[in-house]
Amino acid sequence: MIDMKFPRIAFIDLAFNWPPVGGCWVDLKEIMSRLMARGFEVRLFTPVWTDYYPRGDIREELPFPVHRIHFSRFTFNAWHLRQRFGKAVREWSPDLVFLGEGYHLKHHLLAHFAPDFPVYVRFYAYDTQCLNLHYWLYDQHRVCDGGFLTDPARCHRCWHPGASFPKRLAKILLGYPDRHPQLHFTQEYAAALAFTPWYRFMLPEWLWQAEALIVYNEFTAQFYRKHSNRVRIIPSGVDTSRFPCVTPTDRRKKIILVPGRINDELKGFSTVRQACQRLYQMGYDFEVRITTTCEIPTHDPWIHNLGWVSQDRVPSLYQEADIVIVPSIWVEPFGITTLEAMSSGLPVVGSRIGGIAETIVHGQSGLHFEPGNSEQLCALLRGLLESKDLRRRLGEAARQRAVEQYDWDQVVDRHYIQPFLLKFGQLQHEKRKRAWA
Repeated sequence: MIDMKFPRIAFIDLAFNWPPVGGCWVDLKEIMSRLMARGFEVRLFTPVWTDYYPRGDIREELPFPVHRIHFSRFTFNAWHLRQRFGKAVREWSPDLVFLGEGYHLKHHLLAHFAPDFPVYVRFYAYDTQCLNLHYWLYDQHRVCDGGFLTDPARCHRCWHPGASFPKRLAKILLGYPDRHPQLHFTQEYAAALAFTPWYRFMLPEWLWQAEALIVYNEFTAQFYRKHSNRVRIIPSGVDTSRFPCVTPTDRRKKIILVPGRINDELKGFSTVRQACQRLYQMGYDFEVRITTTCEIPTHDPWIHNLGWVSQDRVPSLYQEADIVIVPSIWVEPFGITTLEAMSSGLPVVGSRIGGIAETIVHGQSGLHFEPGNSEQLCALLRGLLESKDLRRRLGEAARQRAVEQYDWDQVVDRHYIQPFLLKFGQLQHEKRKRAWA
């Protein structure tokens, strides 16, 4: 009987929090949990410093060990991160290192660990390419056509107009109590020295040292292929057992669910509202359900705001729906709500952009419309409202695609376990060769 050995993997995430405020930490938790269940030894290393972001704020028990390292506004910077994480990780003696969230700071850890360990770097959004993560020009209301890797000076001016950079730095150094994203991102940017010519010169070299750069979609992959020949597109996943298939109903009033932050202009709710206003004027009977704690400046009788919904209640939202709309106008790196709806066996109408465009197969497992095109969306919704057979057919195909392609067990087995075991085998072989030499 062969005693199979599994690698020891150090996962580092510089913004981890639980319960999570974003989908990237769900990703990390699901991957680590499944690797651990399959025999891998894993440990999460994360900082604790919550002045501008809830990094290290863990309020529920996790299924894997966590090593938390405390920082302050004077020590949460590139130099101290290298020293403290370097010491903690090396004492644990891993075989592989996996870098999760970390914006510009994680590249310092890549440079620090790459000479001694194979380092896998996961990009969840536009971590390096855009200082506000959205790759969106707010003043022009369009997708950016540049990026930090090609024009860092332009990115600096976009996120720090005028004299805002030194003003924000002063607030950070004085301990200004503010959770505004401007200070959070500026602190990361400054602590990484990303505003310096030295950092901008070294960044491409650091990226080249990674064992793999992992992204969600082809749009993001193109940014990094100039700096690495080891870019991998790996999707997120969904727990299909948590989001079971919905049983179609014959109710007269159809429920249309729009999950996500509808108060964020990039999520495209204005497109939904315009499309549904037309449907309402045509006499269609439906209800649009949203979940937000923000006040919505509308008195449309067909909008029902459910308010804040806990993670435990999210699956029930889909169980009560007939149709789901994911109307983002920015290039969503992935779009986890799309997968949740597909797993629930619901027809999804999503923008033809970013990860949403790659997850949905138009006409088979869902429907696409051009971002911001309310007329297209209205026409697609009319077809779904009028045809139970179309809703059923698209929903069944969506469920099948979710189970076969995006179930977390499938994602981990297909995209993580084999590469990790292969690299670990190479390391073991090299170790034996050195021992025999």
